[in-house]
Amino acid sequence: MSTIQFNARKKFHLLQAKTRNWETKPEHLEHYRIIFVMSGEGNFILADQIRNYARHGIIFLKPGQRVIFQEDRETEVFMIAFDTYLAEDFQRKKAYTPDFADTYKQAENLCNAPRLIQGKALQNEHDEQMINYLISQMSFEVIQRSVSHVKLIQGSVDLFVTILARNNFASKKIDEKASQQTVADGMIEYLRQELHQNKSIRIPELLMRFNISEEAANLCIMNKTGMSLRNFIFKYKADLFKSRMLKIDVLELSPYLRPH
Repeated sequence: MSTIQFNARKKFHLLQAKTRNWETKPEHLEHYRIIFVMSGEGNFILADQIRNYARHGIIFLKPGQRVIFQEDRETEVFMIAFDTYLAEDFQRKKAYTPDFADTYKQAENLCNAPRLIQGKALQNEHDEQMINYLISQMSFEVIQRSVSHVKLIQGSVDLFVTILARNNFASKKIDEKASQQTVADGMIEYLRQELHQNKSIRIPELLMRFNISEEAANLCIMNKTGMSLRNFIFKYKADLFKSRMLKIDVLELSPYLRPH
């Protein structure tokens, strides 16, 4: 299939091509870009790292970033480049393009802070199928050039970005939960070691050690054990005392520390 291009001035640019014909044009390189893998699989290089991609995979690129495909088979990609015309003096320019400015800002945020795995398809099967349909629809409209094709393409771009943003946010929540779990495990292990050595626990020192607020520490410990930081210290200290009296492992008295 020959290369397909479309430009919506000061908004976005579309490019559909085989990766063997892939050439990032200078006017595209300066924009935020989202690449959708229509077909094929293989490896690509981004930021000096070799990654792999598959069909329906997504790649997010910031201005100036280059991607080099090292394919095993022919691969076809569809690129949406979001014109950085809106980047400077965003609020003033938004008044002239209110129908697209928010979509641009969402795309900018996606490319600057992607939580989705580069080159991989969305984990949400329904959303994966939906963005594949939207890409196919945009490709069809570019070729047909019907009277309403510009509005239909922009509508598809808006929905495409919205779906990606929703999935990116969902991945962020999962990452944050995992991060909280890691911090909680670290704090609990530290507290256990200190209490086993009969050391006094000073909350300010603990918070400084883990660079965390007391509110955030409470949330982490609550999610892990079901009790606040201070209550956990009090409860574990009491359980430790009992275990020593009964000469048993303290974990037998501490079900709140067992894996859920």
